[in-house]
Amino acid sequence: MKTIALEQIDLASVQKRYRYSVIAAIFAICFVVISGGCLFFMNWQLPDDDLLPHVVILLTACIGAFWSFQVAYWMRSDAETLDTPGHSAWLFIAFGLLALGVRGFFENIIVSLPANHFLFFSRYVIFCLFYPCLFIGFRRLPGSSTLRTSMVVDILITTCCLAGICWYFSMITPVLQPAAGISFSDWLFRLRMAFLLISGDIFLLLMLGLYAQHALKPNLRRATWIVGIGLFVTLLGDIGCSWSDVFRIAPAPEHPLIHLTWIVSPLLIGLAALYHYNLQMRGYTQSQDVHTPGTLNVDQTYVKQYQDRGAYWWNIQNMYVPLALILGTLCIIEVMYVHSTSSEAVNSLFLLSSVVGMLIVVRHFFATRENEVLLKERDQRLQESDQVRYLVTQLSDILELDVLRARILNVPISQFGFTTAMVVLLDEYDQPLTERSHLYISTASRLTNVVNCRVTGDNILYRLVAERQECELRWPTHARELPSELRLWQERQHISSMRFFPIIYQGKILGSLGVARHVLSRTNALMTSLVRSYVEQIAIVIEHAWLYQEEQEREKFARAMVNISTRLNTAAVEPVEISQLICAEGASALHADYVAFYARRAEGLLEPLAVKVPDQLEPAQPRDWPPLHLVEYEQEAPQLLQPFLLEVGPARQTQLLPESGPQVVPDRGQQPGARQFALRGKLIRHRIYTAILAPLVTGGQLNGLLIFARSVPPGSNSDPSFEEDDLTNAQDFVEQASVAFTNAQLYQRLSRANEQLKELDQMKDHFMITASHELRTPLTAVQGYIELLAQYDEVLPPEQRREFLQKAQLGCEELAILLRNVMDASRIEAESAVKPALISRVAVKNMLDKVMVMIEPQVTHERRQVNCNVPAQFYVFADPLRLHQVLMNLSTNALKYSPEGTPITFSAELSLEQEMSVIISVSDQGKGIAPQDQARLFQRFYRLESDMNSPVRGSGLGLYISRRLIEAMGGKIWIESSGISGGGSTFHILLPMAR
Repeated sequence: MKTIALEQIDLASVQKRYRYSVIAAIFAICFVVISGGCLFFMNWQLPDDDLLPHVVILLTACIGAFWSFQVAYWMRSDAETLDTPGHSAWLFIAFGLLALGVRGFFENIIVSLPANHFLFFSRYVIFCLFYPCLFIGFRRLPGSSTLRTSMVVDILITTCCLAGICWYFSMITPVLQPAAGISFSDWLFRLRMAFLLISGDIFLLLMLGLYAQHALKPNLRRATWIVGIGLFVTLLGDIGCSWSDVFRIAPAPEHPLIHLTWIVSPLLIGLAALYHYNLQMRGYTQSQDVHTPGTLNVDQTYVKQYQDRGAYWWNIQNMYVPLALILGTLCIIEVMYVHSTSSEAVNSLFLLSSVVGMLIVVRHFFATRENEVLLKERDQRLQESDQVRYLVTQLSDILELDVLRARILNVPISQFGFTTAMVVLLDEYDQPLTERSHLYISTASRLTNVVNCRVTGDNILYRLVAERQECELRWPTHARELPSELRLWQERQHISSMRFFPIIYQGKILGSLGVARHVLSRTNALMTSLVRSYVEQIAIVIEHAWLYQEEQEREKFARAMVNISTRLNTAAVEPVEISQLICAEGASALHADYVAFYARRAEGLLEPLAVKVPDQLEPAQPRDWPPLHLVEYEQEAPQLLQPFLLEVGPARQTQLLPESGPQVVPDRGQQPGARQFALRGKLIRHRIYTAILAPLVTGGQLNGLLIFARSVPPGSNSDPSFEEDDLTNAQDFVEQASVAFTNAQLYQRLSRANEQLKELDQMKDHFMITASHELRTPLTAVQGYIELLAQYDEVLPPEQRREFLQKAQLGCEELAILLRNVMDASRIEAESAVKPALISRVAVKNMLDKVMVMIEPQVTHERRQVNCNVPAQFYVFADPLRLHQVLMNLSTNALKYSPEGTPITFSAELSLEQEMSVIISVSDQGKGIAPQDQARLFQRFYRLESDMNSPVRGSGLGLYISRRLIEAMGGKIWIESSGISGGGSTFHILLPMAR
C-alpha cells in the first residue's frame, strides 16, 4: 500500500543521490580493476604475502556495508514518503557484509597460525553470520506479499537435498579422496564445513529467487538481480576457497581469483542497495506525474507483463519434490547395493536424509496450518461478501447521487466502526480524468457535520484518484491543498491519516473512498479486506446511479427541446415571448445560471431581447445587458455560425480561493493579445469565467445570439463553468431555438402586414366616405347653378348670371384640386415625386413671399394679419416647385382651420439639435389638434373626427403628400399643438441648409 507523503521530495536531492549512485558504480568498477591488477601482480611477485588481499576484502566489505547503511538511512528519512520497510532490510544486509569483511581479516590470522579444528570452525562460524543477516534482510525487502513459512521450509528441503546428492557422489561413490598428509577425520571435517558454507550460499540464492518470483515488487527485480549476481560470485569464491581448504595441508594464500570474487561480491550488493533506492525514488516521482484513466504506471506495467507470462516454466518452491525422491533413491541404493566402507560418510548421508524427512514433516505441518488459515479467511470473506452484498442491496434502489453519497458514507461509520469517511467522485460521467476534471467531495463523521464541496485542478485529491491504487493520505502537510471548509473539517477530526480505496468499475476510475479511525484495532487487516469488498460493490451502484442521472439529464434536455418545438405549432407567439421561453428552457436544459438572448438589428447591432437569471436574484431587464457590435462578435468567434466557448477570465488551475482579502477581478484587457469585448465586463461582475456563445442562424445568416453562463458562488472552491464538452448540447438546443425564433419573427411580420392591410382597408373606407362627401358638395353646387342658368337664363340679369357662372367655376376648381391631390398621392406611392436633379439652392424668404402673394386675396377678405419673421440669408436645398406646394398646403390649412381675423405667422430659424439645418414654421391660432391625434395626422386619407361634419372640406391627403415630399428632400415635418381651442397649431419643416 502506498502512502501519500507528508512533503514533496526535493527533486534536487533525488538527482544528487542519483549522481552519487553513478559515481559509486564508476568507483566500484575502477576499484575492482585496480584491485584485480594488484592481486595478480602481488601473486606473481610476492606469492606468500596474503595481507594486502584480506585488507582489501575488509575494505570492500566496509564500502558495501557503508552504501547499504547509507541507503538504510535515506529510506529511514524518507519512510513516510515511500512507505517502505526497505531501510531495515538493507540494515541487516549491511551487517552481513561486515561479517563477510571480518572473514577476510580472520583469514589473515589463520594464515599465520598452525592449522587446527578450532580455527577452521571459528572461521566458518564467523563467516556463517553472513547468512542469517542476509536471510533477515531478504525477508524484509518491500514486496507485494510475504513469503509463507512453508515456502521457506521448501527452500531448506531443496538445499538439503542438493547437499545430500552432492555428498553421495563425493563421498559414497567416491569421487573425492583426501590429500596425502591429511587424516581422513580432519579431511572429512573440512569437507563438511565446506558443504555447509556452499549450502548457505545456495540457500540464499534460492531464497532470493523464490522471493523474486512470488513476493517482490516487479520494479525492484533488477536490483534483486544485482544482489543475485553478487551472491553467485560469492558462491564461486566459496567453492574455490572450500576446495583449497579441503585439499590444503597447511594454511596458504588463496588464489587471486578467489580474493577477487570476495572483492566484487560486497561491492555488487552495495551497488544493488543504491540502485534499489533510486528505483524506489523513480517510482515515487513517476507516481506524482499526471495519470489518465486507463494508463498504467511503472508498477502496473511490470505487473501486467509478468501476469501475461503466466506461471514460470520452473518453480523454485516445487524443486524439493524431485530432489527428495532422488536423495531417497540414493539412500536405498546405498543400503541395498553399495555398502560403503566409510561409516562416517554414510552417517552424514543418512543424517541429511533424516533432516530432509523431518523438514518435510514440518513443511506438512505448516502447510496444514496455512490451509486452515486460508479456509478461515475464505469463510470470513464469504461472510464479508454476504454482509457487503446485503448492505449494497440496500443502496441499489437509490438512484439520486446526492442521497447515494450520504448512504455510502454512512455504512463505514455505522457498520464497520470507522470514525470518519470521505468519498471523492468524478463530477463528470464518461469523461477522462484530467487536471480540469471536477471532483465532488462528501464527508461523514461521528464528531462533526457533513461537508460537501467541489474542487478542480492539480491537488492532492486529484493525484490520489489518478493513482488508481490503495494509499494512505497523511493530512498535516497536504491540508494546505484542500478547500477551506474541508481543511477545517479535517482539523476537527484530529486524525493524521486516512486510507483511501479506489472505486473502479470495469477499468474506469470513478473516485475513491477514504476511511479512518482514531484507534486501530487488531482486526484492521480484516476490516481493510471488508472495505475493499465494499468498494468493489459500490462501484456498480455508483455506475448505475451515473447512468440513471445521465438518462435524467437527457430526458430533461429532450423535454426542453419538446417545449421549444411545441411553440413552432403555436400561431399566436411573439419574438419577445419566444425569446423568454428559450432563455427559461435553455437554463433548465444546460444548467445555466444566466441566459441572455440577443436579436440582430439592421444597424449591425445585437441587442438583448430577454434575460434569465438565477431565481434567488432580482429579475433582470434586457436593458441591463450591453448591446454587442457585430464586428466585436466576429472578432471573438472562431467560426461565425458555430457555438464557441468564450474565456471570460484567465483559466484557473485550481479553485482554492483566499480566505480573506478582496476579490480581484482579472483584467483580460491587460493580457497579451486580448481583445476588448463589451460582454466580458458584465460576465466578470457576475463571477462568470467561461460562457457559451451560440448563434441563431437563419438562411445562412446570423439572426441572433444565445449566451449561456454559470457563475462561481462567492467563497466556493469549485468551478461549475462550461467546458468544451458542453458545446454539443448547446448546438442541439440553439438549432431548435433558431427555428422557433425565426417562426416567431415571420409570424410577427405577417401580423404587422395584416394590421397594415386592415388599417389601409379602414383608411380606404374612410377615404370613400370623405371623398364622397367632398365631391358631393362642389358637384351639387355646380349642378345647381347650371340648372338655374338653364331654367332662368332668359330672365336673369347679366350680373346674376355672371355670379352663377363664377360659383360653378369655383366648384369645378375645387374638384380639380381634390383630384390632383389623389393623383399626387398615387404618384408618390408609385415613384419618388422629387428627383435629385431638381433639388437646388432655394431662398426661404423669397419662397414665403410668393406664398403670401398667393393667399393675399383670402387674407384681405378675412381681414387677417400675416407675420413673416424670416432672415434674408437663409437658404435651403429643396425642389422649389414641391416646397412651394407644401408651403401652400400648410398656409391653406392654417386659413381653413382658424377663425377669420386671426393672424398667420411664417418664421425660420437655425436648428439647435441638427447642425446645418433650417426650420421653417407656419403658425395659426385655430382650435388646435389633440396630442393623441397628432401621430396619425400625416397618414393617408386621415381627417379629424371633428372635421368630418364641418363646413370645411378636405381630402385627408394634403399633409400626407407634404410629409412624403419633405422626406424625399431629406427633411422632416412635424406639428406642435397643445390641443386647446385658441392655442392653435404650428407646423415645422426641417430642411438641409445651403450656404
